[in-house]
Amino acid sequence: MTKIVLHGSRLSPFVEKAYRALCYKGLDFEWIDLGSPLELRKLNPVTSKMPVAFFDGERVYDSTLILRRAEELQAEPPYYAADAETAANQRRLEDWSDESLYWMTMALRWTPKNASATANQILATLPGLLRPVVRPLVSRQIGGTTRAQGFGRLPEDVLLYELGLALDDLTTSLGGRAFFWGEHPGAADFAMYGQLHMLTSGPTPEAEALIADRAVLADFAKRVEGASGGA
Repeated sequence: MTKIVLHGSRLSPFVEKAYRALCYKGLDFEWIDLGSPLELRKLNPVTSKMPVAFFDGERVYDSTLILRRAEELQAEPPYYAADAETAANQRRLEDWSDESLYWMTMALRWTPKNASATANQILATLPGLLRPVVRPLVSRQIGGTTRAQGFGRLPEDVLLYELGLALDDLTTSLGGRAFFWGEHPGAADFAMYGQLHMLTSGPTPEAEALIADRAVLADFAKRVEGASGGA
């Protein structure tokens, strides 16, 4: 049996994506929360980002690559459809969730109104002695990256409008199906769940209100939770 160890904070939508996806396959794995940013740099010296997974000691970083490695290890239940066109749509939605919706979410977390609460949420996962030292780094590095990306420079009302449009598009795409592109969850669904989870479990009440107004997405998130072992 392959030994799998997943490292990362489940505050991260990408860690939550990988965690849920591994649970869905029924793979036996160990999850280890991170203790400090220095620990992450040791685990992933290439990008210093999470999650990081080890499959019998083989290091794999990036949530999408972790899912692909898990798919190679155990084909059933699959993350991608056997039909090539459907699988392509799943990969596109997974990528959009990871690379576009993520930055909308991050921008909302680091607005002037939400930035302090966001920093507090992150710092609460670290040992007490580290918090005063890490706080300036968290605000400067993570908040600064969000502003540099582009969404972080939008006025809050414009950002919320764009996020609302994106959520409306997701509601339309989901339609009457249980999951995106099928009746069983796949990589796109776990990616989307990770983003929705961050939007509703962080210091962003504006996002929680947007999702509460779209019951289809809230129900979708509950189905993903059910398929991957509960809340």
